Amino acid sequence: MKLEPGEAVVLIIRRSETEPPKYFFAVRKSGSSFDEKTKDFQLFGLQETLLELGQKLDFSVAMEKAIASIKGIQP
Repeated sequence: MKLEPGEAVVLIIRRSETEPPKYFFAVRKSGSSFDEKTKDFQLFGLQETLLELGQKLDFSVAMEKAIASIKGIQP
């Protein structure tokens, strides 16, 4: 996968509300903007899911899979 100018890849880690030791992981691509002055990062447009590992996963296992997905980004 290759990023176009202005695109961002974001790793989403969300802790489960019903089972606190479990997590939801996703890697998504989206248009983005970044304000140098305020250091504010914003996503816009539709998000393209590159990897979604569902919910209720153990943190270390899900992180390894997410990192492998991010390593697939071409410069």
